Amino acid sequence: MNFARLIHPCTPEEFFQQHYEKAYFLNTRAEPGYFDEVLNEADLDLFFAQQDLNPATIKLVKDGVSVPVDLWTKTIERSAGPLKTFICQEKVFKHYYEGATIVINAAEKMIPGITKACSAIEREIRLLFQSNIYITPPNAQGFSMHYDDHDIFSLQIKGTKRWKMYNSGEELPTHKEPFRKNPELIAEIELHSGDLLYMPRGLVHEAFSTTTSTIHVNFSCKGVYGFDLLKTLSDVAEEEDIFFRKMIPHGFSSAEEIAGYKAIFTEKLLSLIDKYDVEALLQKRHLSFLKREIVDFKGRFRDAMALENLSLNSIIAKRKTMDYHLEKTTAGIIVRFGEHQISVSKILDLSLIFKDEPFKVADIRGMITDHGKLILMREFIEAGFLQIIKN
Repeated sequence: MNFARLIHPCTPEEFFQQHYEKAYFLNTRAEPGYFDEVLNEADLDLFFAQQDLNPATIKLVKDGVSVPVDLWTKTIERSAGPLKTFICQEKVFKHYYEGATIVINAAEKMIPGITKACSAIEREIRLLFQSNIYITPPNAQGFSMHYDDHDIFSLQIKGTKRWKMYNSGEELPTHKEPFRKNPELIAEIELHSGDLLYMPRGLVHEAFSTTTSTIHVNFSCKGVYGFDLLKTLSDVAEEEDIFFRKMIPHGFSSAEEIAGYKAIFTEKLLSLIDKYDVEALLQKRHLSFLKREIVDFKGRFRDAMALENLSLNSIIAKRKTMDYHLEKTTAGIIVRFGEHQISVSKILDLSLIFKDEPFKVADIRGMITDHGKLILMREFIEAGFLQIIKN
């Protein structure tokens, strides 16, 4: 599942020009199971079959009110340590049968199909995604009327959900506040299996199940906004110039001191803006994005087991879900990805590792020994950038 398939038949260009941050977007397909690769009932069966689920992974909500955690958890005394609290599946489903919605938080960390989809979409549009799953019994409502401070892509997995959307005067909020005015109903729609609903942040909404149970997935999209670049500039100022780490004028400052401070502040700020233009700030934000993006590490355990047999004839390839940034230095390049950075000498030609096609370890070119090739490729494999296709 990539972004183009998520919003099909609308194109990404049409979506960002006509809908993103502007108005809700409804995509009805009449294709039940369209999102099965993202989430299906078998995935949820495996999730709830776990015996040591952490209560932080889910939430129960009924008619806008959270069900207290102690009503659906159990505490077990472990022989190897202190008491431990787990989810009690029997109690969770008892509340579900009584009308509570089950919310699985941060599902991109636990459901492989969602992990893969969020990872692919993040790399395409360079926006951070987080995902929750909502399982609602028939004729019920989980959360009451509200708006979110992030954009929402709602994927209907099973059943029919009825949505009401309202205008309350919110304009792209980045944190939640009371409604500016009484919400006015602007649309009422139904989502069926395979349908998609996009809602820009600030759009007030509420949802209800109908006569059948319903499952939907929300992809929460957190963008990088204009003020984020100012925060990045502020971080640079704090790091690079002691002037910005000094106190501003205080109550005992003279008029001359205040005037002098204003002049120096303006001069240094303009100099900083001249040094770090918008492109430089965007680059810094991208490096921050690399550290937070979701990576589909499927096959990582297999690589760990196969690494001991790595040879010059081993076939390896870049992990397709891995985004990266190259920084040129006098000695060569620094490859930055996730929380990692690997320095590579300029006497090496590593163009092969940045392509999607598999290659042999022996194919690495440059002034490096065969043993050096194995050591370097092992470093990239251990960090998750490369994966072993065949030993």
